[in-house]
Amino acid sequence: MLFGGIDIGSRAAKVVVMEDDQVSATAIIDTGPESAKTARKAMETALEGTGRSISDLGHTVATGYGRVLVPFANENISEISCHAKGINWHFPTAKTILDMGGQDCKAISVNGGGRVENFIMNDKCAGGTGRFLEMIADVLNTPLEEIGDLALASRGPILFNTVCAVFARTEAIKHLRKGVKKADIMAGLHEAIAVRSVNLLKRVSIRKDFAISGGIAKNAGMVRKLAEKVGLEPLLADDPQLVGALGAALFARERHRGARPGGMKIQYGYSDGTGEYFVTVDTALCTGCGECVEVCPADIFRLEPNDAGEDKAVVKAETRKKLAVLCPGADACLASNGANCHSVCEPGAVEHTW
Repeated sequence: MLFGGIDIGSRAAKVVVMEDDQVSATAIIDTGPESAKTARKAMETALEGTGRSISDLGHTVATGYGRVLVPFANENISEISCHAKGINWHFPTAKTILDMGGQDCKAISVNGGGRVENFIMNDKCAGGTGRFLEMIADVLNTPLEEIGDLALASRGPILFNTVCAVFARTEAIKHLRKGVKKADIMAGLHEAIAVRSVNLLKRVSIRKDFAISGGIAKNAGMVRKLAEKVGLEPLLADDPQLVGALGAALFARERHRGARPGGMKIQYGYSDGTGEYFVTVDTALCTGCGECVEVCPADIFRLEPNDAGEDKAVVKAETRKKLAVLCPGADACLASNGANCHSVCEPGAVEHTW
């Protein structure tokens, strides 16, 4: 039987088709303006020449930013879970994963079975993502696929004071106009991104074995820099960009056999020069009662169904980049309101780092 996994990312759409326990077809295409059309084109591209069609898929799972818009998917599952599942299929000993995608980076901690224990994502800005590197490559008039090797050729990396996409682009232009070598500019950016990524990884703990997934994992310069910073040689799949789609296909196979996912810890927020701002929800403990939603004066929580269709508390996407401004903190909230998300959550599913 065929099982389909499709990952609709911000920059590319990826497909993996499995026949029983083997990968039988794959495809990667650019993400178009309409996710539904992109999804169908990506799957048809993967199946081309196999004599099979979308109707032959026994079960299909969608993941990525556009997962809810895949018309032929039986269900959708978060990219966090799918990358963990895909890496576990390649490397069962992996405990720490860095997923470097087109619009964000995610640090993921997993157990020996590929189940997510904790994760944190950098969603404050585009710095350190595929889109960020694409912008800088354009400034340097260098093909995106060549920037990793270009960074490796540097003998004197330029120090960048920021990885903010806007300011880093401006800095890169200034250096270029001063005659600084492109290799040194790109090497400096790789250094800044690596530092930021390692800080993200430290929040979930860096454990052997360490793996990198996502399109940026094809960048040899970035992989080399991360290996230096982490002190571990990263595990890389044959095509790291397909890991999420592979995980989705594996979930499709499990769903056909009746398996359901467990809970995980999810950290929302970010760390920068102004401090750390994090709210953590342990979905294994969360009962979906909604008490935190009702008591929060900043209105940062809501209930959403998880991969198993169970309501769980999440931090609203539109508030995640503004937590430091919106959320007064657990202690201040308790002092002014007489209750907070901690006090009303009987299982203790909510935590703060302020």
